[in-house]
Amino acid sequence: MGKSVAADFLELAKKVREVLATRRSGEDVKSLVSAANYVAMTPNERKDVVRKEILARMMRDIEKSGCFKQEKLSHIEKLIPKIGGYFTDPFSYNDCLSDEEKAALHINPELKISREMADCMNEKGLSEKDPRHIIPIIYYLNLFGIGRKYKLMELRTRGVTKVKIVNMGGDLDCEDIKSHNGVYPINDVPALPLPGCNAAYCRCDFEPCEENSDQS
Repeated sequence: MGKSVAADFLELAKKVREVLATRRSGEDVKSLVSAANYVAMTPNERKDVVRKEILARMMRDIEKSGCFKQEKLSHIEKLIPKIGGYFTDPFSYNDCLSDEEKAALHINPELKISREMADCMNEKGLSEKDPRHIIPIIYYLNLFGIGRKYKLMELRTRGVTKVKIVNMGGDLDCEDIKSHNGVYPINDVPALPLPGCNAAYCRCDFEPCEENSDQS
């Protein structure tokens, strides 16, 4: 990702995150399973639960973003199970907009825009610098957010009482993580993303600090 593309991605990610945080306010965020049931599951069953919640919450956020046509949400819901790993764009690029069509929609002519995606997005979504980033941003916000939610749930259930916040390292990490590198009681650990997080999406995680905790 070039510098200008990365900057555009970061700018849009912050915008999407702020919009979604406002529109989720007061919303019920119950997990799909209880902590006890989750811990009792096999590793594959746990992955399946996390995956299902990621997809469900992606659909919630796709709708709340205000960037997609209401009548196309059912179509998008069928597409997003394709997403996983580094594959974050579920739309087909076998048929793309022509330069004339992009000009009519005021889209950067240098972008390769899927006709399927353009058909699913409304004017607000297509007006972004690169509308192709919107669903990947929503995916990463939920991938890391839901993954660490279940991680913290599991640690509490296993009796861990102290944790620390760790980052993944690299240019995508925010600066604020440097001031939160201590050890916290598990019930008092700051929520992620941190208030001063300036990353495109928070990749931080929780790590247990007690060797004698039950990690089996």
